Amino acid sequence: MFGFYNLQLPSSLQTKLINWSDHQKAGSYFGVFIMGALAGLICSPCTTASLSAILLYIAQSGNMLIGSLTLYLYALGMGLPLIGIILFGHRLLPRSGPWMQYVQEAFGFVILALPIFLLERIFGEIWSLRLSSLLITAFCIWVFILLLKKHNGWARIGQILFLLLAIIAAQPLQNGIWQIPAISKPQDHMDLKFKQVKNWQEIKQAINNNNSKIVILDFYADWCVACREFEKYTFSDPKVKSKLDNMLLLQANVTENSAEQKSLLQYLDVYGLPTIIFYDDKGIELPNSRVYGFMNSKMFYHYLEQITQRQGK
Repeated sequence: MFGFYNLQLPSSLQTKLINWSDHQKAGSYFGVFIMGALAGLICSPCTTASLSAILLYIAQSGNMLIGSLTLYLYALGMGLPLIGIILFGHRLLPRSGPWMQYVQEAFGFVILALPIFLLERIFGEIWSLRLSSLLITAFCIWVFILLLKKHNGWARIGQILFLLLAIIAAQPLQNGIWQIPAISKPQDHMDLKFKQVKNWQEIKQAINNNNSKIVILDFYADWCVACREFEKYTFSDPKVKSKLDNMLLLQANVTENSAEQKSLLQYLDVYGLPTIIFYDDKGIELPNSRVYGFMNSKMFYHYLEQITQRQGK
């Protein structure tokens, strides 16, 4: 993306593809099929995650009508922008020029943000913050250098703005170099006493020793971003914490995805994370009460209120 090197097909293969393309009949069904197959292959890394989430939602809801409508709207959302670009792209899109190289380099910074996001699960939030700081600082300096080529008043304002942003973005790097501890608020969710369980026998034993409380079983994994958001944003809320204090909190950590953990997931019909299951004080799962995916503190608090009202707790 930054022009350091280019990955290209061998020239012989490029020539064969060009010759094959030139001999294709316009509007042939086979040619359209091949184009669609190649487009699906190219786009599959970008669409697999969202499509998997939709299929999981449909499987859990069991509603054929909603499932069909959801997939239809998903297809429209993917197809309509492409149709619009084909029909009106020559009018709306600007002509090719040096700006295309700048757009390519800008997307290079966006692509570099993805590995930083993924590495946070391995190296933790501190190094993720430092790498993000380095990336944002580099981006601001890049824009600053581009604006130096301009000599109008708006360019001067942009130069000052992005220079200030670069200085601000570099603050975490300065803290890391000079070993200045970051000031952070204490995390209230650490006070929540989740009892770790590994299998159904431990869950059943904990429920049997329960003192007339509603039981929450939280399925968690270190690689699950939404699970960590639950801990950071939802469980840390004081109102949510006050509700959870009156419940028995169990947590099954399935980070390693071992055979025992897979068996537990299969036994309880858990197909995705995060999943939260509610049981009554007798160990019977509350019907239609499972939580799938992330839920913010306000929504989760109202959901807990509904659960407690149904149980009369």
